Amino acid sequence: AENDGNSLIRVPFLCLHPTPPQDNSSSPPPSKLIPVSEFEKAYGPFQALHIRGFVPSSKSGAERFQASDVQSLFESLNCEDKVSWCVENEANHSQDDGNKKSQTTSPSDFLDVSNTNQRGYCSFLVQHSKMEMNKLLSTHLPMVHLPVASESESAKEDETMKVRYGQALWLFFGKNYLNDETSSDKIPKTLQGRPEHTDSVTHDGTWHYQLSGTKIWRLRPTTELMQRINEYKQQQNQEQPLSGTKRKIDDADGECNDEEAKINLNYDETGENYIEVECKQGDILFLNTRLWWHSTLIPAQDAPCISYARDVYFAKSAAAVAIAAETQGSCNFLEKGEEDDGQQQSSMTNIDGTYAAEDIEAETILFTEHTMPECELHRSKTNANCQVVEMEDEEAGESYMAVVSLREIKAGEFFSILESDEEEEGGSDEEEEEWEEDTYCSFVE
Repeated sequence: AENDGNSLIRVPFLCLHPTPPQDNSSSPPPSKLIPVSEFEKAYGPFQALHIRGFVPSSKSGAERFQASDVQSLFESLNCEDKVSWCVENEANHSQDDGNKKSQTTSPSDFLDVSNTNQRGYCSFLVQHSKMEMNKLLSTHLPMVHLPVASESESAKEDETMKVRYGQALWLFFGKNYLNDETSSDKIPKTLQGRPEHTDSVTHDGTWHYQLSGTKIWRLRPTTELMQRINEYKQQQNQEQPLSGTKRKIDDADGECNDEEAKINLNYDETGENYIEVECKQGDILFLNTRLWWHSTLIPAQDAPCISYARDVYFAKSAAAVAIAAETQGSCNFLEKGEEDDGQQQSSMTNIDGTYAAEDIEAETILFTEHTMPECELHRSKTNANCQVVEMEDEEAGESYMAVVSLREIKAGEFFSILESDEEEEGGSDEEEEEWEEDTYCSFVE
C-alpha cells in the first residue's frame, strides 16, 4: 500500500533453506528455526510475515494429516464445534453463478475431496472437541508451532519461542477445481472469500499454514498500522522506502531469486491499493488481522485449498498480560512439545458482523431501529463497545430503540453488544437443537 504517495509498505518475506541431505534420502531435513531477533525485526514493525520453505520434522509413527482427512475430522467433532461451520464466500457469489444453481449441500458432502463438481470456501473451528484437538496437535498436523527459536540461552536446538496459543484451531477449506465446467467464461476462475475486513481480536497475530493448494491474500494496512510504521521509520531514521526485503536463513551463499521475493502492488475495483501475497503449499503467513484489512482469493487449481491457523499471544505483550489477568495469573507460555488445554480462555466464534468503517467517538448513535442493517451484532461479556438504549423523539412524542457506542471504536473494529448471562444460557440449547435438526449450507455447484 502507498505511504505519502511515494513509499511502499510490503509484507516481509523469510525464505527458509534447509541444509541439503548428506545421504541419498529423498526427504529433506527439517528447517532450522528462525532466530528470534530476525523474527522480531521482520514482524514487529509491520505485523505481518510471509515464510516459505518450512520443512516440518518427522514424527515417529505419526499419520500426517492430509486433505482427505478433513471430512472425517469434521464428522468427529461435537455439536459445539460443528455449529461454527461458516461459508466464507457466501456474500460474494450470486444465486445463479454461470448457470449453475446454488444448491443446498451438507458440510460433510462438501468436504469430500473426491467430489470435484462443487465450488466454495468454508471454515470451521476445533476447540471444544478436546480429543480431536489433542490428536491434531500431538501427531497429525505438520506444523503446530511457529518455527522461531527460543530466546533462552540454555534452550535446545529445536526449542521454539515460548508463546501462548488461543483455544481454537481454525480450519479453512476451499474447492475451485480447474476442469471444463469451471473454465467457462460465465464462471470466474478465481473464487473470492469473505469481503475485505479486519478482525475484532486482542491477540498478537495469527499464523496460517497452507496445508494444500494455493491461496491469495489481499492486504491493506489500517490507519493505526500506518501510524505505527511511520513512528518506526522515524525512530530508525530511515530515508529509504520500507521495501520488506526478503530475508534469507541459509547456510549456503547466494540470494533468493527476484521472482520468489516479488510482492505485487495492485488496485481493486474500488480504487483502493492493496498488497497481494500468494501462499503456496507449505507456506506460513503470520498476520495481525486487527491491523490489516484482509480478504482472500482461491485460484482455480487441481487440489483443494486447505489451511489451518492458530492465534498467538507473545510472552511479553500487553495482550498476554491481559489474558494472564483474565485467567487470574495462570497464563503459562508454551514451547515445542507442550500444549495448552485452553480451559480458561473465552471460546472463539466464527460469524460475520458489522464493523466501523472509520473511527467513532463514544456516545455516538450508530443506528436506530429504523436504520438497523439486516445482520446480527456480536455479543461480548467482557469487551462490548456499544449498547441498546431507549431514545425519545420529542417532536413525535414517541420513543425508539438505538445502538449507541460505549467508548471510542477504532476503524475495522466489529460492533459488539454486552451479552447477559441469560442470553448465553438461552442460546446454547437453541444452537444445538438447530444443528441436530438441519446442518446444511449453500454452495455453488
